[in-house]
Amino acid sequence: MEPSGLREYPKKMAHKQLSNFLVVLLFASLFPVPVQASDQIGNQTSGYRLTDQMTPVKLAPGAINRIHCSEPIQNINAPYGLHMEVEYQGNDAFVTLGRNAKQGVIYVVTKSGDVFSLEIIPKNGLKARVIRLESPTHKARENQLKFAGLDKETAAVDLIRNAFVDTIPENFNVISKDQKIDGIEHLRIRLRRIVAIDGVPLRLNEYLVSIAPSADMKEMMVDETSFLVPKLTRNPTAICLGRDLAHFTGGKVLLRAGKYVRLFIVEHSPN
Repeated sequence: MEPSGLREYPKKMAHKQLSNFLVVLLFASLFPVPVQASDQIGNQTSGYRLTDQMTPVKLAPGAINRIHCSEPIQNINAPYGLHMEVEYQGNDAFVTLGRNAKQGVIYVVTKSGDVFSLEIIPKNGLKARVIRLESPTHKARENQLKFAGLDKETAAVDLIRNAFVDTIPENFNVISKDQKIDGIEHLRIRLRRIVAIDGVPLRLNEYLVSIAPSADMKEMMVDETSFLVPKLTRNPTAICLGRDLAHFTGGKVLLRAGKYVRLFIVEHSPN
């Protein structure tokens, strides 16, 4: 039974649409985990992740707006007051508000059952918009399928390789950082970025490591196991040192003053 006062708009049309890098490998299991939700707002293109909160969206009456989701859109429930017309094409729904549309809430239902709640606010003078809805459920399932056939070593190595050459898949979450870590004497360590994967409890932390100016040293030999300290990781799966794929250090590196090396730590992430 649909919510009172809502109209379900049926579909009108449908179309088909480095194992040698690893020095330390510890055991970690891969299994689904819940995903936190957040909102992102752009200019003419807005992106939203699944959330329990109502998301306000301003749309111009009469303009043809596109709602895009990471999986097929099953249907849209909307109040009669919006006088909304909907046309479906796979992962897209083209919506047009009536000229006399009044503010109301629509519910966008995906094929897997995710429901996005959008508070539509009619406002004249706006351009047509693209509203992108990101389904964490679908995203997590895709990641789980991708990693299901990989053993733990291969999964960790692939993640490190992608980070080395900056070919991180779009459905991975990359969080830029610039955080100083005081963990090892005579070294300057900065957390550069974190790569997390929805649906898979693996996380990669990338650090930049150099000799600290206060150390007054011209060079220093370091190895990967030196970085297995609580301030850097508590659940390590793999660790790797190197400048790039062509200059992999093989576990040890001679640091020289004024130069840096990249440190990658893949760890088991329960959240």
